[in-house]
Amino acid sequence: MRTLAFSLLCLVTITGSAMTRTEADSLVARGARAYSAGETATALALFDSANTVFTSPALLYNIGNCHFKLNDVPHAILFYERALRLAPGDADVRTNLELARQKVVDRISELPSFSLGSTWARIRGGRDADEWSRRALWACLLFFLCLAIAVAMKGRNARRALFGVSALLFLGTALSIAFAAFRHDELTDDSEAIIMSPKVDVRSEPREGSTVLFVLHKGTKVTILQQENTWSEVQLANGSVGWMPPASLERI
Repeated sequence: MRTLAFSLLCLVTITGSAMTRTEADSLVARGARAYSAGETATALALFDSANTVFTSPALLYNIGNCHFKLNDVPHAILFYERALRLAPGDADVRTNLELARQKVVDRISELPSFSLGSTWARIRGGRDADEWSRRALWACLLFFLCLAIAVAMKGRNARRALFGVSALLFLGTALSIAFAAFRHDELTDDSEAIIMSPKVDVRSEPREGSTVLFVLHKGTKVTILQQENTWSEVQLANGSVGWMPPASLERI
């Protein structure tokens, strides 16, 4: 398990509560000690308590580790996936997620897709969820500052140089805004889910008695396309589509 410095330093407020940052940090630290002592259930309870008010990739990763040690593979995958959303390039999270996926019964081949790998994930994810927003603000500020100086200057060559720098800063601002918007959409997307039920019949229609297309097991990741009559239409990584009861799913 990692040191808990990251959890103490990068907790993010997710809702208003009477619990203070100091109290949340204390819960995380106590959870770390319990985990190190082999008291995994106690550690999980402490981490979960902190996670109701504050969260971070590291805290979600630690919760996933607790579930994995307790042999609760579906919840381990769920929390590793949540951690990965906040820190897409984190190698430890990716490694443990793959270890957990190896325990899932279903082996589903993903459709071919273009990917630039973990390096691209680190770039687009940034160090935290708000990094691209901060970059966009700084780039915008520098753009207007540089532009104002260029307008005020009298030297032709200097003005041309500053206008060139302003153009680059404008481009940087636009790219940062685009990345920030992408990260916002990514973090607020709740269409993906993990199957929690031991076994689920995926049917051709949203009703009992319809044709069973295939069977899925706990820990499998699906994408929810729509809901109808309390049923969810889901799609697998290989493109297969069917209907299943929503009670068997937990959204990432």
